[in-house]
Amino acid sequence: MSKAFTNEELPDVAPVTRAAPRLAPGEVRYVTPEGHAALRSELGRLAAARAEAAARPDADQGERLADLDRRAALLEATLAALTVLGPDAAPEGRVAFGTWVTVEDESGASSTWRIVGPDEADPKQGLVSARSPVGRALLGQAAGDIVEVERPGGTRTLTIVEVRRSR
Repeated sequence: MSKAFTNEELPDVAPVTRAAPRLAPGEVRYVTPEGHAALRSELGRLAAARAEAAARPDADQGERLADLDRRAALLEATLAALTVLGPDAAPEGRVAFGTWVTVEDESGASSTWRIVGPDEADPKQGLVSARSPVGRALLGQAAGDIVEVERPGGTRTLTIVEVRRSR
């Protein structure tokens, strides 16, 4: 590779990791039972990866072990800050934490999302954070209600078609 395409002045940068949640006094950060299990499973995968990395000494072992330890510590701190809350606590027929909601937009396109905590949100998987603009607009609503969601591209109108506790 040509020297023109390398940068020897800047050190290699480690992947960016977010800090564990810092809760304000009295703040509760929820996670669904499924989200909690997924985070615990990830912690187990990190422990297995660390054991494997420790068993294969090489030049990068120290760096790899330190990275796995950092990620595991972050995940443990996140898990310690979370409160598990399932959809059974939700009022019947109302959008609440852990419920599934089907909405229809102005064009008639239908989407189904689950309202979850920020630590398990994944819009591509249909998991929308309760703290997101969509989540905040939907919370407390029922089937037949119409909500407006402020988005960077403009306001979007959604009609709630169905609310249920399980998929």
